[in-house]
Formats: sequence, structure tokens, C-alpha cells
Amino acid sequence: MKGCGLICLALLIGGAAVGESQPTVVSLDYCADQFVMGLADRDQILAVSPHADRSFSHLRDKADGLPQVRALAEDVVALQPDLVVRSWGGDARALGFYEQLGIKTVQIGYASDFEGAARVTREIGAALGQDERADTLIEQLEFNAPETGKSALYLTPGGVTAGQGTMVDAIMQAAGIENAVSQQGWVTLPLEKLVQDPPERVLSAFFGFDEDTASNWSLSRHPAMQRILANAETIQMDESRLTCPAWFVADEARNVAEALR
Repeated sequence: MKGCGLICLALLIGGAAVGESQPTVVSLDYCADQFVMGLADRDQILAVSPHADRSFSHLRDKADGLPQVRALAEDVVALQPDLVVRSWGGDARALGFYEQLGIKTVQIGYASDFEGAARVTREIGAALGQDERADTLIEQLEFNAPETGKSALYLTPGGVTAGQGTMVDAIMQAAGIENAVSQQGWVTLPLEKLVQDPPERVLSAFFGFDEDTASNWSLSRHPAMQRILANAETIQMDESRLTCPAWFVADEARNVAEALR
């Protein structure tokens, strides 16, 4: 070490850091699952939520073979993770309990645009020790199709649509189309309005997605709604890309842009 000084010391410290293992993790709901399964190494993941392999989980194929855990504090603590990632699963008050036990937690924040999706991805990547992988995924969000001069109405079976300041609106913008709804946030459209002013173009989602839970009184079953969809240019969206503000929202924008060509 004589004559080596601070340079050698820095190299030794850096070498030790490289050898440190990455944190083990448990995710508590299907949105948290997407970030964990997309960013973490397989051997980092101690467990995912029971919904990780459901059809609305975009990375469901990655859930194959992974242990699942209920979002109960006693079940999570028994796994002794270094990190817990949560969007809405379990009791938010448990996060403080985990922190008291020395388990770090990440609460996924709300994101309504691609910039927000990049921020969330970057934050979780850093917590998992996967900054480089996060940066690679964030590059997918750099997508903007040329403006088409077309507009579209986002529509779900219950007649709920996405207005300005929502992730669906951000997907439309990236796909080069205008949102037909000028209101802010999520809006319920009366059937009468849809009948009087039927949309020329519809981005539909969740129609027939889970027939077992669809009410017989659902707006989607009304003959007028079925005629509206039949007469409009309808683009079926991938619901699994709409349930979590992750990097794959850009893939949905690409699909919509391609469908419009």
C-alpha cells in the first residue's frame, strides 16, 4: 500500500461495492410485480403477488415458477426480504412496520404520462440495484408518432373514458392522435351522449376482459353501445399495458399508431 495512497484505497472500496449482492425483494400487487419482474434478477425475487400470472399482468410469463405471497405483514416478514415494493397491495400502514424491522420499502407513485413512468422506473431500478436495466427500459418511452389529425374516444364497458391528464391521454398523444374528451381525469359518459354524438374512432379496453364479473346491466351489453362500437373504427387496446405506469405504455402507443396507418 505504500506509495499507493488514495487511488488504491478508492479502488479497494470500489471493488468491495461491486462484490455486494443486490437486495432481495417482495412485490405486493400486480403493478409492483411488473416493475420487480421487469427490473430485478430472478434470484433477487423472493415472491410476487398472487395476481402476477393473471391476464391483466403484462409480464405474466415471467411469473412462472416464482413463489407468490399474500400482502399480509406476517407472510412478508417471514420471507426476510431486503426490499418491499408496493403500489396498492396490502395495508399502507405496514410499510412503516417493515421499515422498523430494517426492510426498505418503495411505494410506487402515481404517474399520468411517459415522464412519470420513466421516473417510477428509475426509482425502482435504483432501489433494486438495477440502474442500467432501468435506463434501458426507459429508452422505450422515447416514442412520438407524427400527428395524424385524427381523434379518438377511449371507452370501457361501463362507459368510463379517459380525459386530459391521464396515462391513456399520454398514450394517445404519443400515437399522434387527439383525445376526443376535453375534460380532465376520468369521466363517465352517459349513453344518451354517445348515441347523440357517436364517436368516429374508439380505443376500447376491457370489453370481454373478464366476462365472469361483467354485470348484466353493464353499458357494454346495451344494444345502443354495441351499435356504436360496430359503426366506429375500433382499436382494441392491450389492457395489461394500461394497468400500471411502466415503460410498456410506449409499446401500446406504438400499437395504436400502427393500427391507425
